[in-house]
Amino acid sequence: MTAAKALERKEVERVTAALRNALKAECPERHDAFLDLPPDSPKPASKRGAALWDAHRQAWATLARLTRRAELSRARKRGGGEAFFDDRQNEAAITNLERARTLVRNGCAAVQTNIDRIRKERARLGLRGDDFEDLPEHLDAMERIGETLKRRIEKLKTFRGIPQARTRDDWDEFVSRMAKQLLEAGFGTREVAGLLTGKEPDAVDRATLERFRQRVNRLAVSKG
Repeated sequence: MTAAKALERKEVERVTAALRNALKAECPERHDAFLDLPPDSPKPASKRGAALWDAHRQAWATLARLTRRAELSRARKRGGGEAFFDDRQNEAAITNLERARTLVRNGCAAVQTNIDRIRKERARLGLRGDDFEDLPEHLDAMERIGETLKRRIEKLKTFRGIPQARTRDDWDEFVSRMAKQLLEAGFGTREVAGLLTGKEPDAVDRATLERFRQRVNRLAVSKG
């Protein structure tokens, strides 16, 4: 089985640059400082500008993570400064919280199974009403814990409050979602393919366009 292709910094750099240039063209009044630091950039009023703004922010956040990984490598070679760029502990926290969330879901399923069995047995015996003791309270508490873990995991997967693509699958999902959003905002298919592959629209040939369409459609089908 072939291993999944890793998310590469150069690819994300091309897409981020293409989206930044498009946002600059769409909103020429924007100062470069806003474009270079998306968390401080206000959302444009136009539909096209807003779609580009959202895509650029998320591509930028992903690029920030990959850039920090490269900086970590350089810091190691220099023999210092690793702590400023190393997010391995953040990754460990995400992994552990996701594991905890799985355990909580399993706990919820076990309690729910117990409740269902008690309900069936009471019905079989002709007993009126429900008597589950403290089980519903436990189930409610565990479901709240699961939601809290979910929200914290989502927060950990952001950079300055902006969601990051942390894996190839995350990036492919981002491309599919942004393609739909940009098309709905009025961009043409060739424009969208250029933006999300980091190519000039004129450089998007028929083969590239067809591969892009198949990629987005495949992702949409797999998620549906």
